[in-house]
Amino acid sequence: MIPVAEKARLIEEFRACLDDWAEGENESESENEDDNAVIDLSTLLAEMAALKNEIRLESRQFKSMLEEMRQFGEALREQNERLNRDLERVREQAAAGKRQAERGLLMGLLDLRDRLAAGVDAGDARQPSFLARLLPAETRFARSLAQGQSLTLRRVDELLAEHQVHPFEAIGQMLDPHRMRAVGVENAPDKPDGQVLREVLRGYYQHDELLRAAEVIVNKRI
Repeated sequence: MIPVAEKARLIEEFRACLDDWAEGENESESENEDDNAVIDLSTLLAEMAALKNEIRLESRQFKSMLEEMRQFGEALREQNERLNRDLERVREQAAAGKRQAERGLLMGLLDLRDRLAAGVDAGDARQPSFLARLLPAETRFARSLAQGQSLTLRRVDELLAEHQVHPFEAIGQMLDPHRMRAVGVENAPDKPDGQVLREVLRGYYQHDELLRAAEVIVNKRI
């Protein structure tokens, strides 16, 4: 049998070995934890650096996108201004063409009115003749024709009024070269030089714009 003292010594040595093993395991675990901490910190720093680079890259891309959008907006604004100018020019051309066409139509109406007025005046000035008394049917026809001309003249005047066309008075006025054109002279000693004595062709305004200048005979004292 093993003596009691020897048993006690062996137990103490075994306990000491167990303690040494436990301390060794604790030191190993501590070293592993420190290594893991170092490894985790390095990974974190690397990830932060990568994230920073990614943010910088995205910021550059965002700035580039903003610049492209600004350039696109500027180009769109310039194109819109160009389209507005073109549209305004087309509108002005259309309005000018419409005014020109309307002016041509109104000038034709004025020419027709002059002819009708001349016919009506000639009919009013015509005196009954011996032949007219012998041919009453022809006289009635001429009277009907004159009445028809008067009605047509009235309708033409109504059309001119609808387009705001109205004559202006020239007789008795001093010659105005902006709206009158002298086509002849006469001598009236009791009238001042340059005064309009007669109208050869009446002048007209449309609204406040001269449509047709008046052709007049003016006084010239000798």
